[in-house]
Amino acid sequence: MWEERAERARREIAALATDGLDLSALYAAALALVRQSVPFDQACWAGVDPDTMVMNSVTNWRPWPVTDEYAVRFAQSEYEGNEPNTFAQLMGRPRPVARISDAPGPAVAGSIRVNDLLRPLGLVHELRGAFRVDQSCWGVGSLFRNGAVDFSDREVEFLAAVTGALAAATRIATRAHHAVWHQHGGPIIVLAGDRG
Repeated sequence: MWEERAERARREIAALATDGLDLSALYAAALALVRQSVPFDQACWAGVDPDTMVMNSVTNWRPWPVTDEYAVRFAQSEYEGNEPNTFAQLMGRPRPVARISDAPGPAVAGSIRVNDLLRPLGLVHELRGAFRVDQSCWGVGSLFRNGAVDFSDREVEFLAAVTGALAAATRIATRAHHAVWHQHGGPIIVLAGDRG
């Protein structure tokens, strides 16, 4: 059953990529599709530069109370720390998705991301993925839940099954808007597409 849902989601994500959406609109629509099979309370997806893995745009499912200090602490934990399941780690794994509950207990206990950034917001469970195609990562994302119910094995498999489609769609959206930037001789500003 989940395989059929994943195949349908892959087709719908591929169709979104042909609609000329910018990355924020693409991710908002793709999150709505994923949420039909993998319910979540909050999500944060980002486009990344495939050469550096640096995030260059952010799309949140709903408004996120991010201060400058919060953003700096997140970046430090992601790029400089010893966090479990960093996006760079996921990029190098055969299956580029992981639940925080599958990480070793001591790593979770010492995690700045989990203990200082997510839990104070009531976000207990995390499912992360790197959106990889042709060995290049074009986007990354996390889904979050509060409460007692963790992401199931089937939900992990579902996200893993659509990461390639998300990567291809991200690459199309990024290249299309990069071409517009060159055509008009100026920068493109991609703002977070918070859903209200």
